[in-house]
Amino acid sequence: MVRIRMSSEERKEQIKRSAMKIIIEKGLRNVVMEDIMHDTGLSRGGLYHHYGSVNEILYEIMDDGNKRRARAIDITLKEKTDLNFTETLAKIIVDKMLTEDEFISVYAMFLQEIPYDKNLEELYKRLKNEVFENLIDLFGDNDIEILKNHYELIADLINTFILSCEVLKTRENFLLEKEMLIKMIAEALRS
Repeated sequence: MVRIRMSSEERKEQIKRSAMKIIIEKGLRNVVMEDIMHDTGLSRGGLYHHYGSVNEILYEIMDDGNKRRARAIDITLKEKTDLNFTETLAKIIVDKMLTEDEFISVYAMFLQEIPYDKNLEELYKRLKNEVFENLIDLFGDNDIEILKNHYELIADLINTFILSCEVLKTRENFLLEKEMLIKMIAEALRS
């Protein structure tokens, strides 16, 4: 196999793409560094030069997903000037709940493994705090008390829907009822 010379960032992206593919194929619980090493064609030292464990790679994958979501929220905030804060937040929540991409598939597997791995539980807490801080930054002082008062519920609701969509394959039904879900969540946030 001919290896292509890549920058450190390009190599890390290759490793993360490989890890995501393998996680989706085998399930998070079954992935080991050797799987990624074989898929990327890297030597053990080459892989460990960039990452020390599957959890380190997973953290960066989750962080990349959070950054993508933050960009999507920023776009929604700029586009939806006709909605009030609660309606905008409800739309953002539903959009995240119903997103379908490889990051969400890996995230759902990550959520399912948390009860079995204390390191993943700590990673989840760290990611959840980072998302909260990102949302505070994105929304500024705009009715932010709603977000502060209901963040745990919002996070749990989003994760419940993500798991439902991925595990029970309910996404299509929820997409058909997307507007109703937005109205329901907006109403719940107002109370």
